[in-house]
Amino acid sequence: MPSITKDSNHNSSTSQQDTVIPVKPSHPCSFTSKSSSPPTRSLFKTILTVTVGPTSTPFLVHRELFVSVSPFFAAALNPSYSFLESRSNALHLPSARPIDFEYLVQWIYARTLSHEELDNVKHPAYFRLIRLWQLADALQVEGAKNAVCDFMAKVADRTNSVPTPDDTRAVFGDEGVREGSGLRALMVDLFVWKKTDHLVEGHEDSWDETFLRLLVGKLKRMDGKAQAPWRTMERRCKLYHEHSDGSGCGDTAVEGK
Repeated sequence: MPSITKDSNHNSSTSQQDTVIPVKPSHPCSFTSKSSSPPTRSLFKTILTVTVGPTSTPFLVHRELFVSVSPFFAAALNPSYSFLESRSNALHLPSARPIDFEYLVQWIYARTLSHEELDNVKHPAYFRLIRLWQLADALQVEGAKNAVCDFMAKVADRTNSVPTPDDTRAVFGDEGVREGSGLRALMVDLFVWKKTDHLVEGHEDSWDETFLRLLVGKLKRMDGKAQAPWRTMERRCKLYHEHSDGSGCGDTAVEGK
């Protein structure tokens, strides 16, 4: 049975997701391939039950929509592979957290990450965004990963904050985000361009060693007059986004600009 194997150490509460909402027009980053994006009318035909976590929290979603944005779902639900899921229209994600999957469902349908638990001005929830990126990576929802990077940059600017030492370990540690990812690059850049010298020097928690090495290297190479790279769409797309089909982001702005 298909499942995701990556897990992390935070606990979250959740509520049952049993409704669906209309999808917004997609940004070029949103679908797996711009050339193969199906017409909207074909995305809402079949209900798929996704149960998440050890409690099997159920989410009722549209099969065609999830297949269109995720090679993981496309493979798991492909009748040619003879998986049980393709016949039962039910799929279980045992190691995912329901709250993280709820955020992902919201993004797939509404193309927004605005949520009271993600968009808190007083206490930016970087760890939730990191977990969402990891879930989207495991389920191969490329557009959601790009949206998380954009949203994290927007939160950092709006709150004038940066991730915590725990967040750096979640991204750069042994069980963290894969090397070479846009999220890693963004986190280093946030510390390079933000006023973080006192935070790094005086924080009582330990910082991830790999993160600190990358940060020092970037600081030695940076141009002191350069603008923070996440503040333009073109640079965000080049440095932090992933496009398996080589399409890029085009000229359309995404949430976070």
